[in-house]
Formats: sequence, C-alpha cells, structure tokens
Amino acid sequence: MEIIVLSLLLLSLAFSLGFVLNRSSTCAVIAMTELLQERKPARFVAFFECTLWGALIYAAWQMTSGPQAHWSALAYTATGGVIFGVGAFVNGACAFGSVGHLGNGDTQFGFTFLGMYAVSTVASLANLLPAVMTSSMSLQVAAPVTLSMLVGFALLRFVIQRNNVTAYLKMTCAMLTIGVAYATIVLLKPGWSIALSHAQSLPLASIAITVAMFAGSVGSRWLERGRTRIKWPSLRGALRRLVGGTLMGSGAVLIPGGNDTLLLVGLPIGAQEAALAYLLFAISVAVLVRTIGSPARAWS
Repeated sequence: MEIIVLSLLLLSLAFSLGFVLNRSSTCAVIAMTELLQERKPARFVAFFECTLWGALIYAAWQMTSGPQAHWSALAYTATGGVIFGVGAFVNGACAFGSVGHLGNGDTQFGFTFLGMYAVSTVASLANLLPAVMTSSMSLQVAAPVTLSMLVGFALLRFVIQRNNVTAYLKMTCAMLTIGVAYATIVLLKPGWSIALSHAQSLPLASIAITVAMFAGSVGSRWLERGRTRIKWPSLRGALRRLVGGTLMGSGAVLIPGGNDTLLLVGLPIGAQEAALAYLLFAISVAVLVRTIGSPARAWS
C-alpha cells in the first residue's frame, strides 16, 4: 500500500509539473528573449522565485540540508553549462520549454528529447561519463532567510507587473507549483532529471515520472483548447531540434543534469559547481540571443 501511495504521489506531482510548464510557458530561452529583446524582466526574475520555492521544500524536509547531489569537476560543469546553453538556443527552448512545446502538439520537439536521451544513453553505455563527486560547497541557508529572499523577488516582480495583476498571480502560482513539485519529486526519487543524463540505468519508476510529466503538458493544452492540435515537423525543424537536443544532452552528461537540475537542485543547496554551470548557461543563451536574435515567444 505504501508503494502504491508513493507511486501515485510521484505521478501526480510529475503530471502537475508538466501541466504548469505548458500553461505558464516556463522556459529560460523565452525568459532571456523577453529580457533582452522586449525589456520585460518578469519571467527572468520569476526563475529565482522558483529556485527559492525548491529551497524551502528542502529546508522543510531535512531542516539543515537539501537532497544528495553530485557534480562533475568545475571544468566539466562549466563546459557543460556552455554547451547546454548553446543547445537550448539552437533548440529554441530549454528542457522546461521543450516539455511545454511538446504538450502543445509541436512534435518536432520530440527530436529534442531523442537527441538528449540518445547522447546520455550512449555516453553511459560507453563509460564516457566524467567522475562525479558531492558538491565541495553547500550553503546552509535558514528557512526564514530563504523566505525573506522569496518575498523580495516576488515584490520586485510585482513592481514590474503591477499593471497586469492577473499575469503576476498566474506566474506566482506557476513558480510555486514548479518549485514544490520538482523538489518533492527529487526528494522522493533522487537523481531524477528531465535531461535523464543517466538514461540507461533509470528504473521503470523514473521513466513513468517522465511520461506523466509529458502527459501533464498535453493535458494542459487539451483542457485549454478542448483538443491538442498536432503540428507535424518539417525536415529543417526536426534537424534543428535534434542538433539542439544532442548539444543539450552532451552538456547534461558533463554537468551531470540539465538546466532543471541546476535550477532546482544545485542552486537551492548552494553547490558552486551548479552555480557556475547555470551562470554560464544563462550567459551563453544571452550572448546568442543578443547577437543573433531569437524568435522564442510565450504561448500562454
């Protein structure tokens, strides 16, 4: 009975995660595009709230520390962050955004996950994964401090979105749900990640969590529109997503983990490897958006 309850909880959390990722257009590439091209920083600021919600869950779970997390050496994580950022730009969406796009019926984003999972699986089978270690630095921030920071970022975003309170509340609920759902999944199923950087060793439960997440994204679109319109990929679109996913998978292998792991595992526990990788990921996306431009736009 306990296993059944745990399984239902994990699947429900994963479904909720996918549902909100689709409904809120949560994506680092979209956030950076809005920040640099449209001078709209709200979505970018909201990512910090998401991280802090995750940190609060970890604090409430163990009071003194977050989940067990392992990272490659700084050189590998730094390189992985850059490669993942380039891949996300080429793909047109990060790991979060790709889940949302796929739920919209954009089948070309299936090639993103094909690329990611193929790279991580081959790397694992060929024993090409770098050695990982427990984070060399973990900041133990008290829950009241984390909560104060969360309120600060929420107030900052309210100032930014004061003319659209509905959008503000919608984004607030989305960041809360994503942060809480993802952090709880990781606590109950350590090592799970959207990028699945060790795909071949994941048991059936982890795969079921991922499937439930995709189902949540599809379900969100279906409830909103009454149906999901399938958009068949063009050859150019499929190749672009495959290349982007392959780069993202390569970065995830080096870190290990995608931007989801960095944002909602590494940053909440203060891992310096994760902080460096996420910083370089964000800088890589920003530089490419600034110099080349990006068509990435929120769909909801």
